[in-house]
Amino acid sequence: MLKPLKRQRLHESISEEVLKYIMDNGLSQGDRLPPERFFCEQFQISRASFREAMKKLEGYGMIEIKPGSGMFLRAEKTILGEIADLKLRVSLEKRSLLEMLDLREMMEQYAIEQIVNQGQSACLETLEAIISEYDRKRNQGEIPRQEDYLFHKTLYEGANNRLLLKLFQSIEDLENLWAVHVIDSVNVSIFGRETEPLHRQILDAMKSGDVKSAKRLMRKHFEILRADLYRLDEKLFQ
Repeated sequence: MLKPLKRQRLHESISEEVLKYIMDNGLSQGDRLPPERFFCEQFQISRASFREAMKKLEGYGMIEIKPGSGMFLRAEKTILGEIADLKLRVSLEKRSLLEMLDLREMMEQYAIEQIVNQGQSACLETLEAIISEYDRKRNQGEIPRQEDYLFHKTLYEGANNRLLLKLFQSIEDLENLWAVHVIDSVNVSIFGRETEPLHRQILDAMKSGDVKSAKRLMRKHFEILRADLYRLDEKLFQ
């Protein structure tokens, strides 16, 4: 059962849901889509709104509208069609990633509190070594992706909670897969870069015992990541 759509950015929502229908039902190039009445009833939208969205997809080269015959997935791929398909897939995957960021934000604030309150000096020393290498790479113009991973992983290890660590590792696997197939594949090097200075600031606050500031900086870290995700569509498909 397809869900009704909200009015906000309606044509984009329609496009996303049509793509989801295509994926869920295993449709391939040349296949015929259900009639517009089917989608309008399922989404609870007007035919005018649906037709507007389908004209955009047709303009991208994703579908072909044949008067009197219906709508079909284009038999041959086009560059614009590939771009539109990627855009819609990114939108669908983005929802899941935003939910994972919400979960990570809560878990990492908890980890900060545990590390500081338990006075885990060894963990702080490990974080200091990671951040030193992190800063060295940044100063040389490199992207410290591995150090970023180690920083967050060390927080979970320092929390002394095996379930949290397992959750992080599972989430990180999914995030890395998404990054490789979406962010890296289209060469978006700006994603998450504004969070880089925050890692040193978070550590300094932890070393001084200022849990409140460290947690506030961590919230800011995830706010930046969310904002970058929302800007990703504009960056890739403006």
